Amino acid sequence: MTNGAPDLGECVVCGATFKFKTRSQGGGTRRKYCSKQCLQKNWTSKNPEKRKAIVLTYDTKKKNKEAKKPRNKVTKLKNEYEWALIQLKLQLARQNWQCNGCLVHIDEKTACVDHDHKSGAVRGLLCKHCNWALGHAKDNPNTLRRLMSHLDHDLTKLSVYLIGALKNEHIPHIGNTLRSAGYDVMDEWFTPGEYADTNWQAYEKLRGRSYTEALNGRAAQNILMFDRSYLDHADIAIAIMPAGKSAMLELGYAKGRGKHTCLFLDGEDPDRYDVMPGLADIVIKTEETLLEWLEAKKMEVI
Repeated sequence: MTNGAPDLGECVVCGATFKFKTRSQGGGTRRKYCSKQCLQKNWTSKNPEKRKAIVLTYDTKKKNKEAKKPRNKVTKLKNEYEWALIQLKLQLARQNWQCNGCLVHIDEKTACVDHDHKSGAVRGLLCKHCNWALGHAKDNPNTLRRLMSHLDHDLTKLSVYLIGALKNEHIPHIGNTLRSAGYDVMDEWFTPGEYADTNWQAYEKLRGRSYTEALNGRAAQNILMFDRSYLDHADIAIAIMPAGKSAMLELGYAKGRGKHTCLFLDGEDPDRYDVMPGLADIVIKTEETLLEWLEAKKMEVI
């Protein structure tokens, strides 16, 4: 205590003890706060609306927006992805400073860190548009594949998906007949040829993978998504006999998706009769009848 006045004070905000400064003659009121931070905190608690207005004014100024961007980027890298800014720069160099989606140029300011929302693992860097598109597609490869098919979908034509076996040499000829009649026909799954499945099986066995492992491989998943995306967009699914179990699975899938379905026998009754193909909308034996049925469906759909 000096001249009867206390030397120490207690902060009214945080409760810390602090030492009073030596007072000059005339004095003035003693301080109530241990620091400027506590003074500001006390003012903020008593004037929330004024503080809000000040912050809003600050944030709306262009120079302040630009100044905050680098800090936000570093904070997000550290807190969300456990990355330092140097890792971002190294990844940009690895990607040749290009977005992994559209290949547009990106840098430290424009790059978005894409990550797996389940595991949290970083997948790479994207531009804001690709990052937005991937996020809104919910990282679903089937959705993205359907959107690719959607880009060449022609609403002015009846869309027909031909289902069949890779060994059935009549598939492209029937496809050409339907295309000549003005239908949009998907039979391009036929292009790998009759040994496609055999070659795929040999490759997977060479890698030491089981059938279930092979089905989850990139090649199988890409082919499945490609075929299914066009089947999902088709108005009509036609299974061309003779065909195996896979064709029946596809026809059943199409039926379940609400498509018009047809079993085309290509002029001959099957060697072995089966009841379940009767679940298709119609069973047809000749191309003439098939074209008549398609024309009737065209009037219904388009």
